[in-house]
Amino acid sequence: MHGMRFASFCLVVAFLVSLAIPRSLSGQSLYGSIVGTVQDQTGAVIPNAAVSIMNTNTGQARETTSDQAGYYSIKNVLAGSYDLTATADGFRPFTQTGVLVTINTDTRVNMDLQVGAMTESVTVEASAAVLQTETADVKVELSQTAIENLPIGNYRNYQELINLVPGATPARFQNAITDTPALGLTTNINGTNRNSNNTRLDGTANIYIWLPHHTVYVAPVETIETVNISTNNYDADQGTTGGASINVVTKSGTNEFHGNLFELHEDSGLRTFKWEENRSGVTNKPHTVRNIFGGTLGGPIIKDKLFFFGGWEANYDRLSFSRTFSVPRGDLRGGDFSRVLGDPLGGNVLTTEGVSVPLQEGMIFDPYSGNPDGSGRAVFSDAGVVNVIPSARLNQGMMNMLALVPLPAQAGDVDNLFRSGVGSMNRNNFDVKVNWNRTTAHQIFVKYSAMDAQVAGDFGLGAAGGRCLCNGGAGVGSTLAQLATIGHTLTLSPTFLIDGTFGWTRMGQEVIPPDLELGNFGLDVLGVPGLNGTDPRTGGMPRIDISGFSSVGNRDGWSPIFRNDQSYTANTNASWQKGEHDLRFGFDVVHHHLNHWQPELGSGPRGRLRFDSDTTAIKGGASGTDFNALAAFMLGSADVVGKSVQFIKMDSFENQFALFARDRWHVTPKLTLSLGLRWELYPTRIRSNGLGMEGYDVLTNEVLVGGRGDIPRDNGVGYSKKLFAPRLGIVYRLGDNTVIR
Repeated sequence: MHGMRFASFCLVVAFLVSLAIPRSLSGQSLYGSIVGTVQDQTGAVIPNAAVSIMNTNTGQARETTSDQAGYYSIKNVLAGSYDLTATADGFRPFTQTGVLVTINTDTRVNMDLQVGAMTESVTVEASAAVLQTETADVKVELSQTAIENLPIGNYRNYQELINLVPGATPARFQNAITDTPALGLTTNINGTNRNSNNTRLDGTANIYIWLPHHTVYVAPVETIETVNISTNNYDADQGTTGGASINVVTKSGTNEFHGNLFELHEDSGLRTFKWEENRSGVTNKPHTVRNIFGGTLGGPIIKDKLFFFGGWEANYDRLSFSRTFSVPRGDLRGGDFSRVLGDPLGGNVLTTEGVSVPLQEGMIFDPYSGNPDGSGRAVFSDAGVVNVIPSARLNQGMMNMLALVPLPAQAGDVDNLFRSGVGSMNRNNFDVKVNWNRTTAHQIFVKYSAMDAQVAGDFGLGAAGGRCLCNGGAGVGSTLAQLATIGHTLTLSPTFLIDGTFGWTRMGQEVIPPDLELGNFGLDVLGVPGLNGTDPRTGGMPRIDISGFSSVGNRDGWSPIFRNDQSYTANTNASWQKGEHDLRFGFDVVHHHLNHWQPELGSGPRGRLRFDSDTTAIKGGASGTDFNALAAFMLGSADVVGKSVQFIKMDSFENQFALFARDRWHVTPKLTLSLGLRWELYPTRIRSNGLGMEGYDVLTNEVLVGGRGDIPRDNGVGYSKKLFAPRLGIVYRLGDNTVIR
């Protein structure tokens, strides 16, 4: 009865601490544990043995006693190397050195004490642990040694090593480097959606809210202590993920100063000419340089008490990009398409000058003549020359645009212009971590990471826009990503402790396209009203697609971008060792605040014009060619016109809640059951003004705004309050070399 009262009291304490530390994560995954059985040489268990550990790098010590079954457990141990000691009356002290502890893992060390005097001792060196003997989850550990020594790509991203995880697809980069300068990689785990992975950095949610398959920050290789990737059958203290639960823990300082310096240099002088460079007659290779350099330093501020670790990684890229464009030749730019006429098709058509001529392939027809269905159209002619558009019929706005397009440099009408340029990225990553052993029972850490990046790229067709000569969008993207964490572990007794963390993540970014400063280009230069607008953020060139030719204008309908997205994560957990039962329970919360202006959907804020071949063809004749599409552009006869209108920020609050309880029951020295229950709650998103979800009613042709009038804030979608997830894991140790889970 007293034990139950104590458990209830501890649950209340944990809950109150969680209120003081808002928002969530999986707390256990930041730490590891050392467990095992103390016995004599005959295999008989030794109760009440004193068991202690000491971190060989920081001097931090923890202690406990074995229970009546000889079982001991030391929870919430930071990753590192430890010396483990056991003493008991009538037995020689036993010490095992070099016990390696990793996060989210129970390291089992069974100790055989020998009868003898306390003045004698037995010391053994730990061997590398190869088996997971206490938990039933499926996980992979990427150690510091593996991360620093296994081959990874030229951006030195630890996420490439996720390829080694069973069930993972090859990690790849997606989206534009302009708005994702962290260069995070995405992967599918066990067939789940790539958005379903959940990454934490030192306990803080590391999720790009708008592009959740990416992380906001990629920790540099030299700063990582370990990466734990759980892919299946998690314990109840982990959740809010359908794919992999990825926990990255960075290094901490020790009692000795350690540091390093590094640099990676690549240069275009080391490569040969590319095929398209040889074809275009380029004699000087575009200059490409990549420099990645930096260093780390860690050590004591106060020996055995206060430690620091810091890291800096700089990435300065000047990468050459080349593209081949298809642009109109000079003879076509005046409207003369006479050279593209092909074979006779039989029959006659009238010209725009009223003369009957034989129907031929490649004819350019007046889309404003003939019948509405496209039949009976007249072929263009000027001064008796067939397939020439009179200058008076050419659209002045489109001709203004065409004048900005460079002339071809190679023969032919396709792939006739080779352009090269340099995309740049200046990125600096900073990491600072401080660990404080406030007392032997209370440890606190503080961590801050930041990425300051600027990415720039130019239009491939210069003043005419076109595809960027870069790996992403044109313009300048300035990003400041920040993550901060504070966490602690408080040991109230050898068998009971609580831990908690609080984290903050911010993605601050502006992406400004090169043509934004042109203002209302669509109205002032092209003469098309409505393409831009009164909002300065809609300034610049529309996207113009001409079938068979390279697009001109600004293709990036997703820019400009102004982001200030933030997340908060926190949890409080309690661990209680009660006989054969290793109990853990806690409360998790995640809060996401999407708060940015970005025209992601549709035709973009500047609008889009598309010109197809059939616009200037004739029904019943040959199908239109790419020259027909070019003629439609020069006439200003668009096949598709569109524009995305955005009046407000993308603004929403999302909360995720979880309660869990877990019992790791050591039924026998060989059999462990992991029993747990997790409850998660995902309320409907709301906006900062209190409104909810929008919806479109196809029957009434109305937009329904949640929270307005009699429309419920969730627009009738609702959410479940019954997301209970029971957990059952079974681990049976057949011997030192075999485990069934």
